[in-house]
Amino acid sequence: MAEAAPSVLLAVEQLRRRVPGGIGNYARGLLSGLQRCADQGEGVELTLLASRPSGRTPDPLAAYGRPLVTSALPGPLMTRAWDHSVLRAPEGFAVVHSVSLAAPMLRRRSRSRLAVTVHDLAWRRHPEATTARGAHLVAPSLLVAADLVALGVDEHRITVVRGGTDHLVPPDADATTALLERVGVHGDYLLTVGTLEPRKNLVRLVRAFSRARARLPEPWPLVIVGPTGWGRAARPPETRGVVFTGSVADAVLSGLYGRARAFAYVPLTEGYGLPPLEAMSSGAPSVVSTEVPSVHDLGENDPPPARIVDPLDIGDMAAGLVDVLTDETLRGDLAARGSSFASARTWQAAAGEHVRLWRQLA
Repeated sequence: MAEAAPSVLLAVEQLRRRVPGGIGNYARGLLSGLQRCADQGEGVELTLLASRPSGRTPDPLAAYGRPLVTSALPGPLMTRAWDHSVLRAPEGFAVVHSVSLAAPMLRRRSRSRLAVTVHDLAWRRHPEATTARGAHLVAPSLLVAADLVALGVDEHRITVVRGGTDHLVPPDADATTALLERVGVHGDYLLTVGTLEPRKNLVRLVRAFSRARARLPEPWPLVIVGPTGWGRAARPPETRGVVFTGSVADAVLSGLYGRARAFAYVPLTEGYGLPPLEAMSSGAPSVVSTEVPSVHDLGENDPPPARIVDPLDIGDMAAGLVDVLTDETLRGDLAARGSSFASARTWQAAAGEHVRLWRQLA
């Protein structure tokens, strides 16, 4: 007799945000992977949980075709009520899983099990959402799992599930061309993608690029894609050869990945790091800093499918950029190994690991 599918309430409040960011990509990828699992008879009884919609009709979350539980509160008030346990998770589900630290706590005598995805160590700002309440933690990498253990979390409460890369939409060639023409980019370019915030280390990247540019055979520009985040010093100063596009549509982002001569991603640290996987899946040889576990996770994937650089060493970053932009043998090797590596990461596989975890918790 087949095992009954557990009932799971998935909190996806990040998808209500104006800029869902990397966690939003994780949530969308997970939902797409869960649908593929369901198509193969490996699904769960999934219900989504979020704040009330902003008035748009129909509710964008309805497009996922899943039952939806919405709070009477708008997002900021709902998550504040979650933080202070004024508002708790609805009853009647075997597992309650939040895709971020915006997570509702269970009632004291609840029969549900709680799981929370911890994308990085910012969870320490909200310890009430994890350590004190017995939640099972899902980490995107061995690096985050090791940090959690070092901070006192029982390793048996942690499951590592890595994200996929097959969420990219087909490129819009015309819109991509129009954007590049608008910002004055003609021909090859170096690309980086991410929110403009201090952790992304863009100021050092621009300095390294300026140093490397003098050694390039052509004055290829650096194209920086992403919304402005927090931190006054997050956005690099205007520099010759550096182009900012702001946020772009998903189909344009796919187009930019596909046309880039190379890709650079050099944050100070990262819990996982989807952008380099996205770039590699599009064939772009990549320069990646030391703590990006999506590419090299505590010694796994050795040699890594990217040129690894020290994010604090501008000279090392500059040398890495020159190598990946000009060394055709290296470029071909990284493009081939990167594409193979990234294509092996699928959201269906990630969803399957979530389903197995939920069954164990239930």
